[in-house]
Amino acid sequence: MAKKVHAAPGRPGHATAKTGRRARAIVAASTVAVALIAATGTAIGAVGQGGAAGSGAPKRIGAAPHVPAGATMTGATASGTKLHLSVNLAPRDPQSLADFVTAVSTPGNAQYHHYLAKGQFASVFGPTRATIAGVSRALKAAGLSPGKVSPDGLSIPVTATAAQASHAFGTGFRNVRLKDGTTDYLNTSAPSLPANVASSVTGIVGLSSVNTVSGHHSAVRRASRHSSATASVSGRSSRTVTAHTYTPALCADFTGSGLTDGTDYYSPGKLAGAYGMSSSATAGAGQTVAVFELENVDAGSIAAYQSCVGTSTSVSNVYVDTTAGAGAPATDGSVGVESALDIEDLIGLVPGAAIIDYQGPDAASATDQNVLDVYQRMVTDDQAQVISTSWGECEAVESSATANAENTVFAEAAAQGQSVVAASGDDGSSDCYRATGSTAKAVDDPASQPYVTGVGGTTMTTSGSTTTQTTWGNANGGTGGGVSSRWAPVVYQGGVATTSKRAVPDVSALADPADGYPIYFQDDSQSATPVPGLVGGTSGAAPTWAAAIVQANAGTACQANGQVGFLNNALYKAARSSYPTNFWDVTSGDNSVYATGYTAAAGYDEVTGLGSPKEAGLTTALCAAKGTAATGASTFHPLSSPKRLLDTRNGTGWGLSSIPTKKPLVAGGTAPVKIEGAGGIPSSGVTAVVLNLTVTGTTGAGSLIAWADGTAKPSTSNLNWTGASQTIAASATVKVAGDGVVDLYTSSTTHLIADVQGYYTSDTTGSKYTALAPARLLDTRSKVGISTTSKISNAVISLKVRGHGGVPTGATSVVLNLTATQTVGGGYLEAYPEGATRPTASNVNWSATGTTIPNLVVVPIGSDGNVSIYVHGTSHVIADVSGYFSASGSAFDTVTPLRLLDTRQTTALGAGKTLAVQISGRDTIPSTGVKAVVLTVTVTGTTGSGYLSAWADGGSRPTASNLNWAQGKTIANQVIVPVGSDGKVDFYASSTTHVIADVAGYIG
Repeated sequence: MAKKVHAAPGRPGHATAKTGRRARAIVAASTVAVALIAATGTAIGAVGQGGAAGSGAPKRIGAAPHVPAGATMTGATASGTKLHLSVNLAPRDPQSLADFVTAVSTPGNAQYHHYLAKGQFASVFGPTRATIAGVSRALKAAGLSPGKVSPDGLSIPVTATAAQASHAFGTGFRNVRLKDGTTDYLNTSAPSLPANVASSVTGIVGLSSVNTVSGHHSAVRRASRHSSATASVSGRSSRTVTAHTYTPALCADFTGSGLTDGTDYYSPGKLAGAYGMSSSATAGAGQTVAVFELENVDAGSIAAYQSCVGTSTSVSNVYVDTTAGAGAPATDGSVGVESALDIEDLIGLVPGAAIIDYQGPDAASATDQNVLDVYQRMVTDDQAQVISTSWGECEAVESSATANAENTVFAEAAAQGQSVVAASGDDGSSDCYRATGSTAKAVDDPASQPYVTGVGGTTMTTSGSTTTQTTWGNANGGTGGGVSSRWAPVVYQGGVATTSKRAVPDVSALADPADGYPIYFQDDSQSATPVPGLVGGTSGAAPTWAAAIVQANAGTACQANGQVGFLNNALYKAARSSYPTNFWDVTSGDNSVYATGYTAAAGYDEVTGLGSPKEAGLTTALCAAKGTAATGASTFHPLSSPKRLLDTRNGTGWGLSSIPTKKPLVAGGTAPVKIEGAGGIPSSGVTAVVLNLTVTGTTGAGSLIAWADGTAKPSTSNLNWTGASQTIAASATVKVAGDGVVDLYTSSTTHLIADVQGYYTSDTTGSKYTALAPARLLDTRSKVGISTTSKISNAVISLKVRGHGGVPTGATSVVLNLTATQTVGGGYLEAYPEGATRPTASNVNWSATGTTIPNLVVVPIGSDGNVSIYVHGTSHVIADVSGYFSASGSAFDTVTPLRLLDTRQTTALGAGKTLAVQISGRDTIPSTGVKAVVLTVTVTGTTGSGYLSAWADGGSRPTASNLNWAQGKTIANQVIVPVGSDGKVDFYASSTTHVIADVAGYIG
């Protein structure tokens, strides 16, 4: 089936045939009359996981495809039309797969660079045999003939007629005429399967033939000073390229063309020099890079380029859903240009590497299923450490079934240590323009995929020893970039791309055809042999970045520490740690090709991403040593004054190393916070950190989760808020990973502040903890610890600590639960050692009159035995002591955060009732010897004002409280509570509420 070429209106310099569509005839596979396939069929034969066919109700999977803009329905699809489908299965535990990718990509994690071996994915993360068998049986029960499951277990192939697919999946089919006259077919509703197998299926690819995948390269211009961008040579000639010894320069076809290297084009040597890459005949030795192609490649053109450069790079072919020689020949000056650019760019930059060309059917006739098959083969073969693709399609046009299936395949690649780079497109911010005519902002797939590195494009010029780089963007094309409409914010972009969803591109490289890439290609109208030409587009930028990764993998650091693997985690870490050393920032230009797009600026932007590589520095960052996380029993080191590590309001710790941002953390976004080496904290050996976390300028109700970077995000919370315009704080003890970073996630958009109060190290140089029965040291409402019952306004309270509430004279720091209550207006509390300078970091914050809010603080004790509490604003203040640090006592051990209690799953804690919760023996907490536990306790669904007290089971309920609330509020607070001899703690609530308790560590 052929497809019609989509024209590129208004783009005289853009390749026309590269869109890869010619007229598609919808042909019946039998001689029966064309009949409308109604959308009333239902999938039959429900089956359980590994069970027999049954009678479960059908469930829709995904959504029906959108009818492209400008298209019209033209009637029935022939019932005998043959469909090549794949039923794509979810990994057995998608979150575990995502967590594994994070772990193998994070220095200091025990799994860092311990990638899956070839063929291991199916047994570790693929769907279970029972799941595969269950889905296969359901397909057979529906009248289909499923084929053999893919090697990774992720897809089951099915060949069926439209009538069979309609009956099996409960969907109709209609023909659709696109705006360019192409006729395709698509399903009229989301497919369905029995409910008890549908949950195992991410989508069914191939139900629609609407496909706009294209290569991202410009039209070729001849390598001649006097030729225009589209000029051709009259008459045919024959020519021979004489082979010569490798140099990073080119042969006379280019050097004698009258064009200037570094102005009109970039030779491999000049390009490598601009990006700090190596230029040698052995660059990339021992590495393999794979290229994705949907067209034939002319072997003669590759040979001519190798002769011109003086290389003998190994180039082999793997054919997927096609055979050698099938499809349009690469002889018309259009077909084969994309392949030539991809392969020849790699030959020039990494001649020592081996290149595998994975070729699918021609883009003119390729379906989404063919595209997926090629990617899946590249990954399951697992022959290449780096995969480069310069083909893509508008994200909004691609079906969710295809996108989801690709996402799993690319996650598989990351788990295996394969780096995947993709061109971001050549249509500026309007990636759907050539497919639908829309000038709306859109991005390209697969560049927008979370496990893919999207590569944008630049314009570059060298004059003498000075090379400048700007955004590639003009009326003829420009770098693709923007914000995904599909993928949520990704952890690695936190604080760098502060967008509501995944931002594209990640990086960039040379793409402008006016100073682009020299290639050889075949055009029979010009010559019987390959001719030299110049071409651009992000199709050149993607293999350039692939070459940069190949060179890094081949270097001594990666050879010692493991190949780069999934690139994005390491890229953004490198940008945060030393941006100017690792990246060439592109700060001018825009990608407003068809409509107003995005503008380049200092730091990350949706035009050129982080910028271009500075290979030497970047290799050091990408090939970082494995490192180890500090573990074991730990001692505490208080800071004399809290240090602010993060403040999104003014850019403290937020953004790139040299270019801060002042944007809030977006809903669903993650803020990585550097702990080790920051704020006076040692650069290694830290096991946990005590943070005071504050949200301010909230935009709605939300929650915050803190955890060790590079580990699974827990299903716990550290801070909760109930509405907009709130300022609220909570203390959190957070485990620190081997890379010295903790992550902070918020469910709604807010500004975020993190102040460090102290840290734990895996040695005996710090202090140890002693738990006390909670005691009230201060209550301004009733003259406890103070001689007044008046509210405190903008004044300092001197609180006696040593010798009170069980705190001995040898205590160095005290743990207090501070509560502000009966507040007037907004304000905050600050606790610090008496005699020290008042810090700029707060401990308790409120933003409205009548607030009651607590927070746990760890405060060094002044030389006079006192601590100072500064009240900004007006409030009553309560301080309850729960323990202290000194030279004697017990050490602290971290655990992976875990929810130990959630009464929402059972029954609320009633007013005046006590609930005992088992601590010892839970999670990794020992069954004996636990003296205290560190918890985040949250009350929610409160039915009236009240308070909560926590204490050791078997002891007397204290008069001190840990949480205080007003009706309808959700409040969280950290508590360090003694554990009873039976391993339990008790919770008492004065009014009915739900209680949640999450553990962070224990004292023992």
